[in-house]
Amino acid sequence: MSADVRSTLEAACPGRVVTPEHPAYDRARLLFNGAHDHRPAAICLPGDTAEVRAAVLAAQETGLPTAIRGGGHNVAGAGSVDAGVVIDLRLLSGVRVDPGARTARVGGGATWADVDLAAGTYQLATTGGTFDDTGVGGLTLGGGIGHLMGRAGLSCDNVLSYTLVTASGETLTVSPETYPEIDWALRGAGHHFGAVTEFTFRLHDVPRVYGGYVAYPADDPAAAVRFFRDLMRDAPDELVCTLLLERYGPMQEPAAVISVCYSGDDPAYPAVLDKALRATLTPLAWAVGERSYVSMQQCLGRLPFGLRHYWSARCVDSLPDELTEALAERFRAARITDPYNDTILIEPIHGAVRDRARVPGVVPFRTARFNITGMAIWDAGLSAADARQREWARSVSQLAEPYSTWGAGYLNYADRDSLTAARSEQTYGPENFARLRRLKQQLDPDGFFRSGYTLTGAPR
Repeated sequence: MSADVRSTLEAACPGRVVTPEHPAYDRARLLFNGAHDHRPAAICLPGDTAEVRAAVLAAQETGLPTAIRGGGHNVAGAGSVDAGVVIDLRLLSGVRVDPGARTARVGGGATWADVDLAAGTYQLATTGGTFDDTGVGGLTLGGGIGHLMGRAGLSCDNVLSYTLVTASGETLTVSPETYPEIDWALRGAGHHFGAVTEFTFRLHDVPRVYGGYVAYPADDPAAAVRFFRDLMRDAPDELVCTLLLERYGPMQEPAAVISVCYSGDDPAYPAVLDKALRATLTPLAWAVGERSYVSMQQCLGRLPFGLRHYWSARCVDSLPDELTEALAERFRAARITDPYNDTILIEPIHGAVRDRARVPGVVPFRTARFNITGMAIWDAGLSAADARQREWARSVSQLAEPYSTWGAGYLNYADRDSLTAARSEQTYGPENFARLRRLKQQLDPDGFFRSGYTLTGAPR
């Protein structure tokens, strides 16, 4: 890196520009998905919105490709770039809760753990990721599936306003009233339109939940999928369950693990739910009970940063028996011994998520019923396994493809291979995709801000 480039970036973030010779460089550049082992020329760590604005303008002055990093959790590796500039928002992680107004102002570099703990102090919550170390920014801008979505909608449905730094250096407070077109795009179209330095979220009363997880032996994976399908078909909005066909326990045995989160206030429902969870399949392990929402967010554990991931997802409008049988075959073909964790994840789309009139936004999959994801996860040092692991994950989504009309579906799980321009147009629909392109041309005609797919021009 030239001295001129370095001085330009240092002027924006004094003393907080990390380059390859810095002892913290490898730690700072690490992403959740170790398959994207990017080596940026510089990592800038702004401390507030004014410094983000300065960093955006400085990065443009250098002419280097630039990426915005929030939590670093994006599986497609969108939070970094080789030989370019990363504007890393991790210092913008503050959360300020107003319990009277039931709102939270959340920095663009915060994780859901930051939000959950701050809001949970007042027995409040909003829809966040099902793993609490996920970044708020990336998850929300892509839609935001979580444990409260049936009752409260997606993460993006709960945003009241955004503080957005644009490519031209403007700082906008975006809401449905101030900039309705930008607000519409920020609800599901990713990082294309600027750097969000703060979100204001609506919070909900969540004093306790009835939840946790149940593990069942997966000697008949199709039966487990059908059981999950039928459970969610009749579920109240306040119940959100997800199904993971994965390995479980010290013996790494194939299992069907169902996470359970009931956030309603019917005192009789937990007993009804318990009976349903025991009626068809015999549990291998049971960890369901009354708990705090913070505890619910932590119950599935955390995956360390740096493992190699390849996820491929499709939203479907049903889970017919022939698809459940095909998914069971794919699970039997999975590698489920350490360090491999080939998992099939199925998430419901119901309740408030399906209310398209709730908050206008571009989220494409609201009318689907389930999101099916092949998740291949393996050791960071085993790059020789990449081709096989990617093939397995893609084979899962290919099975779901005939039942899907939403293209790549949920942007946060989309693999880079599927996000061609044509595929992205199918995902959002021609009309909405054209609308996104027009907005991109207005706000960022040179393609400074990157996402997993291209709207206009060539990303720099």
